[in-house]
Amino acid sequence: MKGLATLRPLTGSLTGSLRGLRALALLSVALNLFLGAMLLGWWHRPGPPPYRPMPDRFVERIASDLSDGDAARLRAAFEPLRPRFQTLSEEYRVAGQAVRGLLERPDFDAAAVRAAAEAARAKRRQISELTEETVFAVLPDLSPAGRMRLVGSGRGF
Repeated sequence: MKGLATLRPLTGSLTGSLRGLRALALLSVALNLFLGAMLLGWWHRPGPPPYRPMPDRFVERIASDLSDGDAARLRAAFEPLRPRFQTLSEEYRVAGQAVRGLLERPDFDAAAVRAAAEAARAKRRQISELTEETVFAVLPDLSPAGRMRLVGSGRGF
């Protein structure tokens, strides 16, 4: 009987150890599933939306708030300006590359970076001004509700 009494404490601690191991195994499986889902989400994440040049990016964002007729008038106003927007966008891209090129040089020239940044800003302002002038030109052709949606949506101005 004496030997049986010494076995009972061992079985009690063995049962406690098994419970602890089961909990650790369950926690490990849960952690592996979580990390696997994170890895799968990172690996299969969708790419960025397709690039849309100016003025398409602006016009389509605004047109979604307008009636079909007003949206068509807005698109028609920007269509003939597409080559001008393309030229300005390319000039803006080149100016931005010039700024990056100056920043990467080992002999940093703050005045040159400032001048290049101002040139890039000037191109961006030209794009913005052309956009605004085109919108101002089309406003009389839009319905009163379309004008209010365009200006009041917070998306245009």
